[in-house]
Amino acid sequence: MQVNPKEVAEELLTPQAYKCFNALMVKESHWKDHQNPTSSASGVGQLLKGTYKNLGMKKGESRVSQTVAALSYISRKYGSGGACKAWEHHKKFNWY
Repeated sequence: MQVNPKEVAEELLTPQAYKCFNALMVKESHWKDHQNPTSSASGVGQLLKGTYKNLGMKKGESRVSQTVAALSYISRKYGSGGACKAWEHHKKFNWY
């Protein structure tokens, strides 16, 4: 049985936070695991290698582990504003 990263995020977030997180992941990667050709960003959340290290994580191969890493990063960076604050930042600066 394969776990769907969208379903994991939906279980962990409020409906509004999930809506923002989904918009962010669609914009960043369309929920796909790929390497950014212009930086070290990769995975569903397009996190940098250094971001994984700062989180005390390594980039996992599964989209679920990458989703958890993106949620961890957003929680640390945006606190109680969470995914919606990250999405607002992305809309202004094209990165989160």
